[in-house]
Amino acid sequence: MAVRAQIEQPSRMNAGRTIAVMARLLDQQDGLGVYSRELLQHLFALDSTTRYLVLLGSSRSQPLFEGFANVQTQVLGGGSSKLWWDQIAVPRAARRGGADLLFNPKFSLPLLSRIPAVFVLQSCDWYVNPGNYPWWDNLYIRLMLPLYCRKASGLLAISQATLTELTHRTRIKLSGATVTHAGVAPSFNPLRDPLSLQKFREQYRLPGRYIFTVARVLHTGNRKMSPYPGGNNERLVRAYQLYRRRSPQSLPLVVAGRQVREYLLARGFSATDLEGIQFLGFVPNERIHQAYQLADCFVLATLCESFGIPILEALASGCPAIVPSTGAGPEVAGHAARLIDPYDEEDIARALQEVTQSSQLRENLAREGLRRARAFGWQQAARRVLRVFDSVLSSRRAAVGVGA
Repeated sequence: MAVRAQIEQPSRMNAGRTIAVMARLLDQQDGLGVYSRELLQHLFALDSTTRYLVLLGSSRSQPLFEGFANVQTQVLGGGSSKLWWDQIAVPRAARRGGADLLFNPKFSLPLLSRIPAVFVLQSCDWYVNPGNYPWWDNLYIRLMLPLYCRKASGLLAISQATLTELTHRTRIKLSGATVTHAGVAPSFNPLRDPLSLQKFREQYRLPGRYIFTVARVLHTGNRKMSPYPGGNNERLVRAYQLYRRRSPQSLPLVVAGRQVREYLLARGFSATDLEGIQFLGFVPNERIHQAYQLADCFVLATLCESFGIPILEALASGCPAIVPSTGAGPEVAGHAARLIDPYDEEDIARALQEVTQSSQLRENLAREGLRRARAFGWQQAARRVLRVFDSVLSSRRAAVGVGA
């Protein structure tokens, strides 16, 4: 397995311990799913002397870990009840499996379990943009997230921006949390394979030049796939319309994402409003790097990126990027992207004009983006997570020793 070959073998200080992973979100085809799959594979390779018990919501993700001798998977039932899965099925399976630690790449923990636990604060969106969620979801977060944070023996966060927002908007104590950041797969790189790119262009009927974006319009973490308005796609479309009117040689906008056109039509846009926009639908993660490599530039106008994996994907692919100045956009992109105010359609349109009309600017952004992308990686993220595991378990052993 490629991941295993990239990481040196650790010492055997961790031999004999078992860590159970709450991994139901591996089935999600979104940023959380990508984060979990990549982080866990690198973590298991890095920490090969620890036994990992991966608790799954279905059998779909079992093949991901077939190459790891230190990983055992177990599918837990429970249907659609997240509460039953988190609070009953997981602690029971972890206890029976002899787990010394529980880890959830998302937020939530078994509140009554005595097993120490660590989880990742993945977002602050419920507090920044509560209108993206139904009232009961917002109520659940406000009631349960403080309990999960107090219960946790160690806290991780996807970005400093997420920690800062949560600290500002809540009374939760997060001063001891460790920022993991994220990475991208090796396929996101500046190396172009002309034949493969040509096949990709033909399959998706891509224009010769285009602006690329990825859009989320559905709540992908649940089975109902209800609308998610937080992608700010309406403002991006209106900004693109301004750009087309002002630019005699405007480029098409190519959009990857499920049901984006249907969502926009349902939100009041007409077919005429969407002229110049091509909708690809869902593009598999193992192929979407080619869309970045072929694009003149990438634009993301979301309101609250807790990390923004697409930002890093664009930078690592050598694709000039236009990204939001809110959330973790500046934290990830630094000075390697054109920052925009995602609430300002004029600013978005102006950025599209600047970047598409200047080859020199695109070259500068591409060069700086590649340099910036090297600061992030799944191996670095896995090491940060493992250090928290080691710290929690060392403290646990010390406490047991004192009490013995």
